[in-house]
Amino acid sequence: MAHDTSHSRKHFLAAAFAACLLAAVQSIANASTQLSARARTLPPPGTTWCYSTGKAQTVPMTLKGSSAGVASYDIGVGHGASAIEEQSDTYTPTNGTRQGSRRLIVFPIVKDKTWSDEFSEVLTARLGHDIQWQYAYQARSLSRVIGSEKRGVGAGTFDTFIIERKTAWTKRSPHSDSSELREQHCDTHDCSVDGYSNEVLWYAPSVGRGVLRAYAQSGDKSAWDYSPDDLIRNASSLVTELVGYGNDAACASAQPPLLGSVPTAPWYGFPLLMNDTWEFLMQRDIARE
Repeated sequence: MAHDTSHSRKHFLAAAFAACLLAAVQSIANASTQLSARARTLPPPGTTWCYSTGKAQTVPMTLKGSSAGVASYDIGVGHGASAIEEQSDTYTPTNGTRQGSRRLIVFPIVKDKTWSDEFSEVLTARLGHDIQWQYAYQARSLSRVIGSEKRGVGAGTFDTFIIERKTAWTKRSPHSDSSELREQHCDTHDCSVDGYSNEVLWYAPSVGRGVLRAYAQSGDKSAWDYSPDDLIRNASSLVTELVGYGNDAACASAQPPLLGSVPTAPWYGFPLLMNDTWEFLMQRDIARE
């Protein structure tokens, strides 16, 4: 009986040791595959990201090249096509009028990391394809890496970091050389608008860009109260998602959007009806946050 007990104890200890060893191996494997973004890696030139806001049209964004830390892209096709440049290490479009610091992402990306921005710049807005106007934009932002998750979008399922950005902004000094806007006038003495925006970006290191972005703004801080999932579902949010990725420059193979949407309810704290004031145009324009 004593021999049987000793033999059973040896089997128990061996099984326990094997279980501990397996757990250790699995822990190491999980650690090695944990989502990481120490720096931003862009795919080869010619790669296209296809984005949708739930409308019938899908907008391609094609990487032309990268030099000295600045990446250049072609956006859209045909008459509405445009080109932008982006500071690669901060995921931020360049702007020669900018004063101060604007950083949409700060690498390395780790959970609970925070950073702040304060800057001013002149932005160009469009009405349709042909009418342009400008205004001065001043902003103070606080960004935070909430965490990471697998996120499904039209283009597939991606490992993402969730980055939240809350901004208090002022828009002022609107002007345009377009004859179509000659009837616009200022409703207030200083011709300025104050507001708040909340943006959440699901950034996928594997494709070098966000695969989902939800944005809302308001005339008061209520825009800051939404959680990421609430922001996606909110009727006042603009939700942009990746529906295609690769060498399909025309996005002919893009998939239907799962979450993309345009606002169906007006932003709280701003006029509900369109009017011919510069303030209305500034309130309705989504600053490039």
